[in-house]
Amino acid sequence: MAPSTASRTASKKSGKENMVPSRAKGKAVAEEDVRDGSSTEMSGDEEPKKSATKSKGKRPLQESESNEEGVKELKKRLASMTSERDRLQSQSDKFSKQFEELSKLRSTDAEALLKKYKEKTEIQAKAQNDIIANQTALTEKLQAKVQSLEKSLADAREAAIPIESNVKPDPKEIRALKEEMAKMKSEINAKDQRIVNLEREYKAEVEHSRSLQASSKNLSSAPASSSVNQTAEEAEKDHASLALYEQLSLMNIVNVKIKDSRFGKERTFNCVMCVNGRSLNFKLRCYTEVDKKQDRSNPDYPYVKVAHYTPELLQNESEEFVEKLEYFAREFTVPRRELGGFFAELRSKMADDEE
Repeated sequence: MAPSTASRTASKKSGKENMVPSRAKGKAVAEEDVRDGSSTEMSGDEEPKKSATKSKGKRPLQESESNEEGVKELKKRLASMTSERDRLQSQSDKFSKQFEELSKLRSTDAEALLKKYKEKTEIQAKAQNDIIANQTALTEKLQAKVQSLEKSLADAREAAIPIESNVKPDPKEIRALKEEMAKMKSEINAKDQRIVNLEREYKAEVEHSRSLQASSKNLSSAPASSSVNQTAEEAEKDHASLALYEQLSLMNIVNVKIKDSRFGKERTFNCVMCVNGRSLNFKLRCYTEVDKKQDRSNPDYPYVKVAHYTPELLQNESEEFVEKLEYFAREFTVPRRELGGFFAELRSKMADDEE
């Protein structure tokens, strides 16, 4: 029983080994095949996914390149506009500077100059007024003293007449009185001339200030005709005064008047001659006329320049002084080229013989 059992067991084992594979094994094989197929299909699906990813990567690159070109174009336009802005700014600054310079030239400099001259004129006017007031007071004081001395001298002469045979006047005292009177008159004449000069300077400053004020209001146009005429007239007066001073000495010109005449300008000088404390007021009218003598040696032929002499205020002088003047105590005409000798003789007539 035992061997049969062992043989039976051995036959069973050998049968299992030689039997056909079971369904489970076939199913396992099939599942492996399916997995292989699915893996194959999955590998086939990965290729389209990769291509899609590549196409998606190309689009941002193209957009990036397009954006870079746009940025470059914008930068180029920005640089151009910046350059244009700088050019316009520079041009604007240049125009602004020119405008400021023109505005300064048009108003600021002229106004400053006018203000300066106004201040100078006011200062000079105040100083001149003070000097004139002081000189006027001093002149009045000196005149009062002269009148007192003249009265004393007249009283002395009247007192000396009845007793002339007994008492003779002291020559030294008379000479001292005359010297003091001459000194006083000389000082008065000098002060009067100083006042005249100050008044002339004041008028010149006023006219100059007016001309500056007119020119400041009309910088872009020519100066006003009235200012030009006044300036020309003043210049002509000064020139005439200087020319006459070259020919004369010891003479003060108080005033000058100029007007048109038939043969040019006619100039009238109001003069004061001062010699040794004595003064003579006279008028000298200088003009041109036809040479009646037909003197061809005359440099102005056929015309001749003459001066008409007219003494003034002789009623305020003593009879002795008027008699000493002789023909200079009346008016007459003399050629202009002979004025040098004419005034030399006038000075000698005015000189004090005793001195």
